[in-house]
Amino acid sequence: MNYTQASIAELADALAEQELVILDQFLAPEEWEAILEAFTFYADSNAFKPAGIGNTYLYTQDKSVRSDRIKWLAKSPDNSALAEFSKRIHQLMEALKPQLFLSLRDIEMHLAEYPPGAHYDKHVDQFKLNGHRILSFACYLNPSWSSGDGGELRIHHDDHFFDISPIAGRLVLFRSDTVLHEVLPSKAMRRSITGWMLDRPIDYPVQE
Repeated sequence: MNYTQASIAELADALAEQELVILDQFLAPEEWEAILEAFTFYADSNAFKPAGIGNTYLYTQDKSVRSDRIKWLAKSPDNSALAEFSKRIHQLMEALKPQLFLSLRDIEMHLAEYPPGAHYDKHVDQFKLNGHRILSFACYLNPSWSSGDGGELRIHHDDHFFDISPIAGRLVLFRSDTVLHEVLPSKAMRRSITGWMLDRPIDYPVQE
């Protein structure tokens, strides 16, 4: 679905019916290029840390399950490109709320990078003891991505699956509690902004 041509009502209807929508061209080239510069800055500053699974006292790190690296973002990022993205994703949340009859109140998100060989096993995003994640999103930042690069988002549904390529500018939005998904092993550096629309405000900085 082309984000620039679809109305909010169409997006909400598709999300309600299919539990997932793919929004191509959510970011223009100049926007995702600016965000990639922020990745370079944070990488040079050693700001990326190994990602974990679970939260609070159930939090652990297990590279056999998940081997990406992340950098949590503040509520108001000091980087202008990230601040603009945060504004855009909050606007999308506010527009979807009345259409989906959801009480969405905040967003948490991080930068994620998957070096060659990194992956994330099958999971849903909503924690068993914490149901505040309602909608998940991933915005991809990978120019010139080809099928041989791996790193697809694989969506599992009943007895079949389909793969979504992490193409620059593409946003995938889906239900956090029901959509079983994984990130296939990447053969090239794979970057995205990943986050969740929540039904409660959160404290910053995010700790997970």
